[in-house]
Amino acid sequence: MSQRGHVICSQADAGYRVIENRRKVMLWSREPWSEVDDSGLDSLPPGRFVSGITQTSVGEVTIVGICIPWFGSRTEARRGVERRRPWQDHKQYLAGLAALLERQDAQRLIVMGDFNQVIGQGSRAPAELRVALQDAFSPGMRIATADIAFQGRKSIDHIALSADWTVGSLGVISNIHEGKELSDHFGVFADVCPADAVARACSGE
Repeated sequence: MSQRGHVICSQADAGYRVIENRRKVMLWSREPWSEVDDSGLDSLPPGRFVSGITQTSVGEVTIVGICIPWFGSRTEARRGVERRRPWQDHKQYLAGLAALLERQDAQRLIVMGDFNQVIGQGSRAPAELRVALQDAFSPGMRIATADIAFQGRKSIDHIALSADWTVGSLGVISNIHEGKELSDHFGVFADVCPADAVARACSGE
């Protein structure tokens, strides 16, 4: 906990050498978290998942933070680490994510993080994994950031929403500061609110 909010993190082990205080996934909220899970399933590649429930102005919201492995995850020979084939960890993670989300209550649910896939045109992922990514989410969920791009490059970081959310606005956070690239990823954000609240407002209730 910090004075400005509350943080939950994935486990330290991301399948690589552990560096103190470094984590693949962090979630922040103004309010405390409950039902925190930093492992997901044993079958998930390690250190790339955290979820929790936090209180918001519209009630409790379940947030799932993910970092789907890139295509080259653990493909280099390292002592004590099983060498993987390209896309193997990615495929394994998607299978585990599908199983996890199948168990989740698909209301007031937000899944976000590094999906390591462009959605739609421009994706370099094998066709079966493009399908697997979409199938990991229940039919009512949508990847709201699927079409977001910055400086001609589509995002691989995404926000997926259950059907009871509506999106007010979407945007990007530049990864360039004073001419320097701070990261090889640019950020994305979404302003969301409950769909039933919008419906009530439109009906004049």
